[in-house]
Amino acid sequence: MNKKNVIYFTVLLVIAFIGLVIIQIYWINNSILLREQEFDYNVNKALNEVVLKLEEFEVDSEKKTEPFEIEIVDTDELYKGKLLTDNFPDDSNHITLVDIEKSQGKLLKQAGIIDDILKGVYSLEEVQDKDITERTNFKQLDSLLYESLQNKGLKAKYQFVVLDYHKKPKIVNTEGSVQSIIEHGYRKQLYPNRITKSPHYLWIYFPHIKRYLVKRMWVMLAISVLLLTIIIIAFWYSIKTIFRQKELSVIKNDFINNMTHELKTPISTITLACEALKDPDMLAEEDQMKYYLSLINEENKRLGLLVENVLRSSVLDQGEMELKLEQLNIHDLLKSVIKNIAIQVRKKGGSIALQLEANSPVITGDIIHLTNMVYNLIDNALKYSNENPIITISTKNLDDGIELTFKDNGIGISKENQDKIFERLYRVPTGNLHNVKGFGLGLSYVQAIINKHTGSIKVKSELGKGSEFKIFLPKDSK
Repeated sequence: MNKKNVIYFTVLLVIAFIGLVIIQIYWINNSILLREQEFDYNVNKALNEVVLKLEEFEVDSEKKTEPFEIEIVDTDELYKGKLLTDNFPDDSNHITLVDIEKSQGKLLKQAGIIDDILKGVYSLEEVQDKDITERTNFKQLDSLLYESLQNKGLKAKYQFVVLDYHKKPKIVNTEGSVQSIIEHGYRKQLYPNRITKSPHYLWIYFPHIKRYLVKRMWVMLAISVLLLTIIIIAFWYSIKTIFRQKELSVIKNDFINNMTHELKTPISTITLACEALKDPDMLAEEDQMKYYLSLINEENKRLGLLVENVLRSSVLDQGEMELKLEQLNIHDLLKSVIKNIAIQVRKKGGSIALQLEANSPVITGDIIHLTNMVYNLIDNALKYSNENPIITISTKNLDDGIELTFKDNGIGISKENQDKIFERLYRVPTGNLHNVKGFGLGLSYVQAIINKHTGSIKVKSELGKGSEFKIFLPKDSK
């Protein structure tokens, strides 16, 4: 994946992530709004029920305290003279309009109609004159509100107040200010179907409505937060993978370039040596011929080591590496490696100092892999030294194994790179040191061998002051 594709793909991921987050937030907000609308509807419905019940209670109370009946008069009997004869003068020939009106008044009074009408008017005036605290009381109102809200599934804490037309409190149940109830509460007129001199209004307020709604939506909100977390993790992992792939692509190209250079150098040397040996004059010079033959042999060994490094890396990736454990002396192993690499050390103008302090240097391990491990550590110390490398190798016994320390005076490793040096194909940037070539396989191989022996490796380094590798190998590897 080239740089341009990485940028395009990253931009698409960012856009997709932002879109998903916006959709998630919109869904949560829309759900809360729907819950609020449902809550408003149920509160208003509960208030309507409370108002109707209050009116029913008042009507029932009036019927019990002031019952009255209207007497129905038979008009046929009225005009037949059953009642008229008692109201008109004996001299029917002198009946006047005034007499009829007087008689009608007497009839209405006898029938009780006027008394009933007056009684209704007096009852209405009595209701109008009643104070709201006489028509209802705190306990009754609170009980009705609680019952109606519970029936609607509304269990939120509430406060209420009854105000007259001039917003003067009559019945109060609130710990806060009445003004806050008026500004944020729900209003309903009391006794709207009854004629009163001054209307009164019931206000109800829920001080913790947001918390209540969120609490009722906790399952949905938890799922939303979980989905949002999954989206964020997926986005982070995708971005990390993209940049990791880009980094691996750079490492891969670097590996191929280095491998090409490393293989090309000995091949070129062998080719030149072979061309020189073809010269007929070379046959007469035995020393020159031996030199070229030795050169071909050394470069051929070098090619073998390069190929072996690549093959070892492949074996490590496949997890097929098996150890051939045997008893070995770690001091003898170190001396053998130093003897073989002495020529390269002298070419660099360096030296290796041995401080073998371990009294019991015998351990169980794979001699071939441990030899390669030591060789790679010394080779790294030589590569990453400006000039005259000085390498110190020391040993000492621990309770259950042996500790090896490799110390050099090389260019050192920065703190940000110390955690990466054991990664496969990773090569530490060398700054102005351009002659360092390699595959980035050495230290990853070293760590793999130590892990196979159930040991450990630690690095301590500082730029410009060299590096120190401490390796622990147990006496008995399993």
